[in-house]
Amino acid sequence: MTEQITQDRPAGTQHQIEEHDMNARASEIAKGTNGVNGNGNGLGQALQALATANDSLQELNGTLKMFSRTLKVVTDSEVEIYNVTDRIKDLVKSSGIQAGFLILSSLHTTTALFINEFQAALMADVKHFLEGLANSEHGYLHDCEDCSDCERKNAVAHIRALVLGHSVTLPIQNGEIPLGQWQSILFAEFDGPRERSVTAQLIGV
Repeated sequence: MTEQITQDRPAGTQHQIEEHDMNARASEIAKGTNGVNGNGNGLGQALQALATANDSLQELNGTLKMFSRTLKVVTDSEVEIYNVTDRIKDLVKSSGIQAGFLILSSLHTTTALFINEFQAALMADVKHFLEGLANSEHGYLHDCEDCSDCERKNAVAHIRALVLGHSVTLPIQNGEIPLGQWQSILFAEFDGPRERSVTAQLIGV
């Protein structure tokens, strides 16, 4: 349970007052210990005091819960990037967990999970960059019949997925994922089309 105390002030006033008080305290610390006769520790203490201005501490009562689900992603091309944000948000909401962590992991070595802006031109740039970084002209051993038992000859897919990573961990606050304005949870396919699996595990109260 979170206890909040509010007063009749315009929106943002309380935060401004607290920040002003914290800045003033930091200034006093810096002057008191970093002056002519100071011992040199004032700057560090001042930065520490400023850092606490944006801290948030909540006391939560409840039973620790763990919620798991495997999501299916059906891809329709060899290389594509999909926005799975809404599906993940719905999953978090249905779990009933108000505060905790969400761990997403792809179960494949030729797919990736990452966070970025989902915009057509940017996604084209990402794919172009990865194609330049890893392409079949490099002659990978994984694709060589004499060196590898892989029939798919998909070394480029493995390497591209390696660059972006296969898992994402996010906080859960007030029953939601606090994403930035332009942030989306993205799933990248590099060896499709296929049906893919993503595991989601939520831990919290």
